[in-house]
Amino acid sequence: MSSARKVLTGLTAALFLCCPLKAQERSAADTLRAEDIQEVRISADRTYAGTSVSTEKNAEARLLGASGALQISDVMKYFSGATVKDYGGIGGLKTVSVRGLGASHTAVAYDGIIITDNQTGQTDLGRFSAGQAESVRLLSGPDNDMLQTAAMAAQAASISIGAHRPDLEGACFKGGARLIAGSFGTIGAQADADFSAGRNSVASTSVEWLRADGDYPYIQDNGASSRTMLRNNSDISRLRAEAALFSSIGMSSLTVRSYWFQSAQGLPANILYNENAARERLWNRNGFIQSSFRTDLSSGITLQANAKYGISMTRYLNPDVNSSSGKTDNRYTEREAYLSAVLLYHITDRISASLAQDCRHSVLDGVAARPTRLTLNSSAAVKYASESLVLTGRLNHVATFEHAAQGSPAPDCSRLSPVVGANWLVWPALGLHIRASYENTYRMPTFNDLYFEQVGRRDLRPEHASVTSGGIVFEKETDRFSLSLYADAYSSNVHDRILAVPGKNTAVWMMKNVGLVTTHGIETGIETVCDCGSFRPGTMLSYTYQRAMDKSQKGSTTWNHQLPYTPRHSASGIAFIETSFACASINIIYSGKYYSNGYNGPEYAMPSYYETGCSLWRTFNLGWSGLTMKAECINLTDSRYELVSNYPMPGRQWRLTATFDLK
Repeated sequence: MSSARKVLTGLTAALFLCCPLKAQERSAADTLRAEDIQEVRISADRTYAGTSVSTEKNAEARLLGASGALQISDVMKYFSGATVKDYGGIGGLKTVSVRGLGASHTAVAYDGIIITDNQTGQTDLGRFSAGQAESVRLLSGPDNDMLQTAAMAAQAASISIGAHRPDLEGACFKGGARLIAGSFGTIGAQADADFSAGRNSVASTSVEWLRADGDYPYIQDNGASSRTMLRNNSDISRLRAEAALFSSIGMSSLTVRSYWFQSAQGLPANILYNENAARERLWNRNGFIQSSFRTDLSSGITLQANAKYGISMTRYLNPDVNSSSGKTDNRYTEREAYLSAVLLYHITDRISASLAQDCRHSVLDGVAARPTRLTLNSSAAVKYASESLVLTGRLNHVATFEHAAQGSPAPDCSRLSPVVGANWLVWPALGLHIRASYENTYRMPTFNDLYFEQVGRRDLRPEHASVTSGGIVFEKETDRFSLSLYADAYSSNVHDRILAVPGKNTAVWMMKNVGLVTTHGIETGIETVCDCGSFRPGTMLSYTYQRAMDKSQKGSTTWNHQLPYTPRHSASGIAFIETSFACASINIIYSGKYYSNGYNGPEYAMPSYYETGCSLWRTFNLGWSGLTMKAECINLTDSRYELVSNYPMPGRQWRLTATFDLK
């Protein structure tokens, strides 16, 4: 039996080993032991939105704990249609591409407000802690939410990270702490506090610190011989701090959140070219303060306004460069101010309309051009929603205005993009929905694409993407269990792809618009949740087929070849059980063969792999505190693989976590 069949068979078996289940409120008859596991319960919201016009995946608190995720990027590996690009270790860059569109076509929002990076166009999901998130949502297509900001609506896919929101339940203070110790010198600590800040306000603070040596062993293949080496220059130290205030007066609510993240790390080398001489270092400083205000102006009109100011500082040092200074020491600072407003009007009980306007001003220091960009996003949407039918339509517009302190700026841009979606409940007794959507989106060239010395080109055009999707959703729910099954097929086209290609010679590269990529794919998944008293099992399985083909130039060596780092087949599964005594989970990730180059020759083939993990945890009542002890094994079978060619991933590793919840 092939590796793929073995993995898929194992995932199917895991599904039927666990009875269907549903998250419910505990009855008053529950024992004290049952209350002890409350901290890992899923929220009352269902993990899959059957009325969505697009494929939507959610991970709530229960699933986040069962997956063994340390960072948000770890969670994304369990979502169908998402491809994670990971350069290895805790400190390696981690980006996500949805449906083969590339990371720059995926918006990321933290606590409802978009995170942007005009310098690179990609958000590193490795810097967001899964321990602080209450939920993670991946939407592959348009959103039903009429209060969505214009910047989020303009993207082909979106990742929404639900930040912690305090629930004091009548108390004045709640606090907690967490200690982590793991393989390869991993240690960490986190402290949280929620407290009352007035009659109508609550506040929360959180600080997290983590470090790791990252010196894990790997096998270096040298043709006829191989040897075991230790990963070099993979250390990282990072600090994250947050503070938030939540206020409500009547029909209005205000949230203010500040965020700070800093890291210092080594950059491990490509093992093919550099064994132990890696000395490159990277420092990151990212901070923002954001606020969100929402009020009901009347019985049918809602206003939501957001504001944000952020700063991102990056320093890259390479002390081994053959130049006059003997090193490369690049420092970049990006500043951004952001404002948005959304006005929602309920025309009737079934029909609503909204208008959204975003304004974003960005400036990058560190390159000679010192570019500045003003981006205006506008969106008009209408929705019809009845018990059996949801119809949505949206028209997005973007206008960008460029300025450069040196040389000519890139041309200004103006684009219109339509979006439509539908969801029809065709069989209410079985909970069977049919859904379909179409969207036309774009992504602007980044500052690096346009202005980076000797590489950037200021005449680049935006990438255009169109995505058509259709599928079915089946949901069945009783008092004790729920079952959700979905299957979606999609097709996308990306025109004017922005790629780095050789210029005058292979030593000097430059950015160009180079044609077309067509992707056809299928996403399927099944989720079960059950409440059988003191025995609460659940599963989540997903499978993705993705054929992403280069259609840039017919007859070329890469015509109809699969895009790099995009497997045709991938699957994942999580099974977990909660009891009054202890809780356990097992998870598995499988990826089929893929290629590290646009030319799919055998020399660029990356073998298929799978990774299995497991965890066991128990909560103890200490009177003054609840203590949860958790033991995890990541990569239980010590599978050796690479997500990016010549950047090996860690093998088997262990992690112990102690969590204190003050009462």
